Amino acid sequence: MSRLRALLDASPVSQIALALMREATGRTEPLAAIAPARPAALRRGKRVGFWSLAAGAGSSTVAALLAHRSAAGGEAPLLVDLDRWVPALALRAGLTAANVADALLQPGRERDLVSRWSAIPFLPGAPTLHATFDGERLIGLVDSCAAGRAAVLDLGCGADALDPAILSSLDRLCLVAGTRSAQLQAVFCAAPLLGRVPCAVGLVVVGAGEDDAARVAERAGFPLLAAIPFDGYLADDAFAARAPTLRAVDVLLRALA
Repeated sequence: MSRLRALLDASPVSQIALALMREATGRTEPLAAIAPARPAALRRGKRVGFWSLAAGAGSSTVAALLAHRSAAGGEAPLLVDLDRWVPALALRAGLTAANVADALLQPGRERDLVSRWSAIPFLPGAPTLHATFDGERLIGLVDSCAAGRAAVLDLGCGADALDPAILSSLDRLCLVAGTRSAQLQAVFCAAPLLGRVPCAVGLVVVGAGEDDAARVAERAGFPLLAAIPFDGYLADDAFAARAPTLRAVDVLLRALA
């Protein structure tokens, strides 16, 4: 922002341009809204999980976006795909690499098998994980691969993804809700499942404005962590997002950091 402001100040039409921008935006500092901001970062050792009862709500996408934004704000967290049925993050990353099951089968070499997705260390999921899911072993794997840094866990969807051992290792479980009727219904159906989990639970609503997300949170009985606005890019496999989406993820980061 300082460079942009300096450029306008040096221009002979700067005062006219700023006056027009103030009138159009209603802001005394119209450049603040477009100024790049450094996001927050998850503190070291933090464990955050993302889950939804119904598929398609966006929990995997939000988990990955959060990990990438946290990396931009400080030390990159470890991102682990623990979806035991349809682990899709490797497809989003465009990676073919060792996965969680491979790491479990090679104790002592876990850190060597961690991949990189841009700036973040990433351990892809395995579609065979449902047959041999062992929460205690997975906690040990995450701890070893994270090496003290924060970890973001995509738990997948469905009631069977709420493993007690995994939940006990989390600082916060983020329940992700979409805005379709079936996805909203799933939030209310999830409430009894989350009533006795051993970690704090918060709600992330995808595809809604703040007011609508606040209404969903109030009726569901969960604290609202963030409202992710509708973003056509989120449905693409290219893994892109608009600026308002990234600002909403920054809000989520501040709530979790």
